[in-house]
Amino acid sequence: MKLPKVRELIEALRALFGRRYTSRFPAEVPPVPEGFRGIPRFDPAVCVGCGACAVVCPAKDIEVTDEVRDGTGVRRLTIHYDDCIFCAQCERNCPTERGVVLTPEYDLATADRHGLRETVEKELVLCELCGGIIGARDHLRWIARRVGTAAYTNPTLMLTMLSELLPGGAPAPEKGGVVRSDRMRILCPRCRRVSALEFSLE
Repeated sequence: MKLPKVRELIEALRALFGRRYTSRFPAEVPPVPEGFRGIPRFDPAVCVGCGACAVVCPAKDIEVTDEVRDGTGVRRLTIHYDDCIFCAQCERNCPTERGVVLTPEYDLATADRHGLRETVEKELVLCELCGGIIGARDHLRWIARRVGTAAYTNPTLMLTMLSELLPGGAPAPEKGGVVRSDRMRILCPRCRRVSALEFSLE
């Protein structure tokens, strides 16, 4: 039998009697370096529900669902961690820059895959004539703040921004088609064009 080389024998002795190379995970969680891309988390106070994170996700891991019932709507954004590739595209392309961020957390070991998800809900703004979805209310408020005084040129942005100041909200739409007063309502693009046409014919 051929004897081992001296270098290999020294390395074997060093590995046998030296300190271990691995950590005692999960009993001891090792620190992660700065810039580590871990589990993405929504910040409900900052996220505006625009859905940009779902559009840029290469793994199609972020799901956006809109639910409308009885004149009210909710948008749900859900991250499925079991499919996430931790690429940070959602964080990089978030218009608010902090709506979704990658945390230093990385331990996803579990026996229940249904627990590997996080959901944030946002209220939807609906067209006051046809009930169509315009967008998330927080997103419209964020746009109004970004454009400043130019928001007053758009009735949808203006009324969304001032909704807290209007007790009881706007009056119910009148029956019998679009009239002049409908120009100052929260309308979808289709109903806005119809109201503009009716307005021009008056």
